[in-house]
Amino acid sequence: MSRDVVDLHLLGPVAASRDGTGVPLGPPKQRAVLAALALEPGRLVPTNDLVDAVWGDRPPAAARKAVQVYVSQLRRALPTAGLRGCPPGYVLDLDPERVDVHRFRRLVTAAEQAGGAAARDLLGEALALWRGGVPLAGLGEDAPLARALAPVLVEERLSAVQRRLTLDLDAGHHREVVGELVALTTAHPIRESLVGLLMRALAAAGRPAEAVAAYRRFDRRLRRELGAGPGEELRRLHHALRDGGVAGEPAAAPTIPAAPAAPAPEIERIDDRELVAGRLWALARDAREVLTVHRKPAGPGELARYLRRLRRGDTRWRTVVHRSVLSRAAQLAYSLRLHRAGDRHRVTDRPVRQMVILDRRIAVVPAAAGAAAGALVIRNPGVAATLADLFEHTWAAAVDLEPATPGGGAGTAGWGGDSATPPSAGPVRTPAVVAPVRITGW
Repeated sequence: MSRDVVDLHLLGPVAASRDGTGVPLGPPKQRAVLAALALEPGRLVPTNDLVDAVWGDRPPAAARKAVQVYVSQLRRALPTAGLRGCPPGYVLDLDPERVDVHRFRRLVTAAEQAGGAAARDLLGEALALWRGGVPLAGLGEDAPLARALAPVLVEERLSAVQRRLTLDLDAGHHREVVGELVALTTAHPIRESLVGLLMRALAAAGRPAEAVAAYRRFDRRLRRELGAGPGEELRRLHHALRDGGVAGEPAAAPTIPAAPAAPAPEIERIDDRELVAGRLWALARDAREVLTVHRKPAGPGELARYLRRLRRGDTRWRTVVHRSVLSRAAQLAYSLRLHRAGDRHRVTDRPVRQMVILDRRIAVVPAAAGAAAGALVIRNPGVAATLADLFEHTWAAAVDLEPATPGGGAGTAGWGGDSATPPSAGPVRTPAVVAPVRITGW
């Protein structure tokens, strides 16, 4: 069998090529299986995780058989890609460099360690891997895998674009980047760092009045839509332009403060389960608001730490749980204990995905749909805010936890609100609001 070179493309429509020639990949769900495997090359992906990536919380009865069929067809389409069965799932034994997502991330990481022209070249090479602005496209309407990971990948791309534009400005290419920055600030009108780059570029290109006007437009929008003004760094830049009289030539640009280097990566991947738990609790230590979506209860050790944190009384916790979490008495008891400690719980059929959001600034999510251990720590405010919006949408559509009353009757008064209290006596039973239940898990 010839060893043709296979490349997989996820940064745009999901596609594959063999020796540079496109390979038909079949229907959207079959492409979703390949995408889920390509996100974890060389690692075992359980069949349950593939089912979750393709169908989410509503798989058909024959979902596992369908995955088996999809894998068989993918093997025929890509015989040299190294796709093999490995109970309880499948492994794609492919060099990560042949998957554009992993190549993109490696180049971005290398750029962070380089500097100057070398970093600009690496970022340019990384961004050239994108085929359009929508990753994981073509997997079908409301595909769970794309819904969960596309926003993260889009944010990674935008962060790389920002870093490249910052390097362009530092190299004196002010006029060349103005048009691109105008387009970016139009597409992302409340992203403060982009507005700062645009102001720097305009001022250094000899257009300080336009830079001040850009600030004022941004200030008005923030106050109108969010009730807050720009951050301190952008205000300093505005004062430098307004009071310092920045000259029209680029040589006068040093009066404008340059954007500082990020002290920590905006997207950090952790693969060890214990490290994920440790990092999460370290980040939550000083949080004032914690938003979580659970699809299975924590272990006893995690629960003890969770309760100790709640008893501090200075953190507001809100949790959305999947109905299946409450399908057993022990699992319901877990949620009851947390509720008594102050954590508001609501129940839903379709949580967006497992997540923890801290002060709407930092988010912790699974590294891939259905992942059991790996997690992404996302420090980018834009992504964290987007995930917080997804949480609020799920929260608004969920129902407050309402247990059945002792003795067999269903309770009629919902609880889980700010002033309600759960029952304190009698056996714990499944909630009355829980209609048909399916057991699913993260």
